[in-house]
Amino acid sequence: MRTQAMVHPEKGMTELAEVDLPRPGPGEVQVRTTMSAISVGTEGWMMNDVFSWIPTQFPCVPGYQRVGVVTELGEGVSDIELGNRVVATESSWQSPLTGQWGSHAAFGNTAATEIYQIPDGVADEDAAACVIAQVGWNAASRVIMDKNDWVLVYGDGLIGQLAAQAARGRGARVAIIGHRPERLAIAERCSADVAINNNSADVATEMARHAPEGIRAVIDTTQNLDAQLEFSPLLQHGTGQVVYSGFTTGTHWGDMARLQQDEFTVHFVSGWTRPRMLATLDCFADKTMSFSNLITHRAKPIDAPKLYAMINTKDEPFLGLLLDWRP
Repeated sequence: MRTQAMVHPEKGMTELAEVDLPRPGPGEVQVRTTMSAISVGTEGWMMNDVFSWIPTQFPCVPGYQRVGVVTELGEGVSDIELGNRVVATESSWQSPLTGQWGSHAAFGNTAATEIYQIPDGVADEDAAACVIAQVGWNAASRVIMDKNDWVLVYGDGLIGQLAAQAARGRGARVAIIGHRPERLAIAERCSADVAINNNSADVATEMARHAPEGIRAVIDTTQNLDAQLEFSPLLQHGTGQVVYSGFTTGTHWGDMARLQQDEFTVHFVSGWTRPRMLATLDCFADKTMSFSNLITHRAKPIDAPKLYAMINTKDEPFLGLLLDWRP
């Protein structure tokens, strides 16, 4: 069959194209997409071939998170039914296209192992961002804490906001540190107890006022040395915790010797797993996490290239980007 898909024909370019999609193969599920969410950081890096973990192979179909309805089952699939509302991650594509995860498409074939049933009460707008929300959930899950402990989240982007929501869902009080006023305003409404602009305020002074008892942990989604130098004095020597939850194009983003000298417990998170995806869907169901509250731009596929251009130019403020594939 022919279907519409977002395609990066070459580095830095995006277009909506008609592409061939075969019937699902053994172990695959075909899903008609209703919505897909753009992972701003990863997809921007992939579009520009600077995501060093996986070099981009052009032309390709990007994206790794979408929701839709099951329309066809491949041979051997027995635990999924036609008509099920599901999250689908990676999709497969035939030459000359590659699936750079491959989920921004009206229809797509996904391995049954990467299909997740959506619980009742979870909106498509939330479930469409399940993978990036899972990154935030994973980061927050690593922190050893008690109820009402303070957790500091560096980064006002999607991962930072979703990690803050997940930490609050566990009972933490959360401060988000960033420098984009429009995103910090969203953080105060939707994700955190406190939002601090570290371009105009001293983080140590502000946190001493809000959390005189100290900070239990930092979730760092920015991964740069300046952030480490700012938050390290706020954590207690020997018991401080740092969760790194981001990507940098280089090989070093912090002072490892300083982390050792401070005797911090350090976690690194990456990727997704079925248990973490299901836990995140449960958080959407009980409303402790929400992507829909973070959406700043909704677009039909025909206008999606403008969103990808905006990721490059940053000529207007944005946070959550959602594609609506419904007719």
